[in-house]
Amino acid sequence: MTAGGIPFTGNGARLSPGRALLCGLALLLCGGEALARQLPSDMLVGFVASAQYPVITLKKPKQSLLRSVLTLGLGKKTVSYSVAPSVRIRTAQNLFIVYGRMPQLKGSFVGLKSDNNGQVKQIWELTEKEALDYVRRPDARFPQ
Repeated sequence: MTAGGIPFTGNGARLSPGRALLCGLALLLCGGEALARQLPSDMLVGFVASAQYPVITLKKPKQSLLRSVLTLGLGKKTVSYSVAPSVRIRTAQNLFIVYGRMPQLKGSFVGLKSDNNGQVKQIWELTEKEALDYVRRPDARFPQ
């Protein structure tokens, strides 16, 4: 219960500063799991080969040995995607960055969400744990 922003116990006595600090610290430490990111479904995922607005380029997954032999190892190893002017980019720390900072994504594992026109409208830089979890999802897509 609070009165004017000051924490009080049920009998009207004020909480000691130590208890108030302990409660705040407990909320801070436990809050991280409750605030886990909800990643969109059906994202295209991969490692960023290069990123410079208005294009982001992802590396293709490694081919099987049989496919490499059949194609003689020829073919593009990256795929480029057009980025929308209104793109929303989230870092692994869940911070938004402007598209001028896209080059810092190089080498990161990202998820791309596209609009109806095929332009990338969301870029999510994934943590290692998120990436491992996401690639196991049935709706995960990879560059072709």
